[in-house]
Amino acid sequence: MIDYYSENMEPYMLRGDKQGGCGSSYGGDSQQSSRRWENHGPVWRSCYEYVVVTSRLKRVEATEGRSGQDEAIEALRRKRGELAKGIVDAAAPTIQDVLLKVAMTASLLSDGEVRVGLTPQCLEECDRALAQEGDGEQCLKALEPKLWALCQRVQEQTAALEARWDCVEQSEEVGGSNDPCDGFSLATAWDELHESVWSVARYETMTAVGLRAKGKMFSDLLAFFSAMDGLFALQDSYLRDFDHLAYRRLYGKDSPTPRRSVG
Repeated sequence: MIDYYSENMEPYMLRGDKQGGCGSSYGGDSQQSSRRWENHGPVWRSCYEYVVVTSRLKRVEATEGRSGQDEAIEALRRKRGELAKGIVDAAAPTIQDVLLKVAMTASLLSDGEVRVGLTPQCLEECDRALAQEGDGEQCLKALEPKLWALCQRVQEQTAALEARWDCVEQSEEVGGSNDPCDGFSLATAWDELHESVWSVARYETMTAVGLRAKGKMFSDLLAFFSAMDGLFALQDSYLRDFDHLAYRRLYGKDSPTPRRSVG
């Protein structure tokens, strides 16, 4: 993994340790806290607030049972949920900001705090962070033919499934037969698409062009198949691959840490 807390990141502050202070809203030296916050971007500030509220929630939960604690716990949980969404929505203008945002988003997804982290804004920020001269002229088919073939299969299966579903709906509207084969055909098409999406998720892309293809697939499918497990494995694999590619972008070599599995 990349050292997200390198230059000026002050990891003890994100951990919420006592030595880092908690800012004016949560106690501590407000002047010192204000100076710290001025030196960091919106992603860092959102992450800091999230860690502070999470730390406070854990302390309150540890004393659960006292009078009035239930309301305090619910309020802190709501606040934590709002801050989690704030991390996903925060602007990330630099590659360091994007790295921190991606790391925290992956953690939030794993913990179930958010369901969708790959927003159009996040995809654009990741693409910009990895951009190099000449990227726009590169072709996925030439760079990563296996991934290109997997993406083509998903496109074809998606179109076939949508067409099949339209036929079933039209048949029902005109009072057509309730042929069980129609349901079986749809289920089979769904299973095949699901497995193909999983194949893309398992693939470890080696280029920014390949990562962009994964992101586009996620966005295209999310509007129609939001309940698909493989779709969220694809989201996880995008974040994992970004981490790997960003390391190469920063240091000019592959990360020594193997990529984690998804799903």
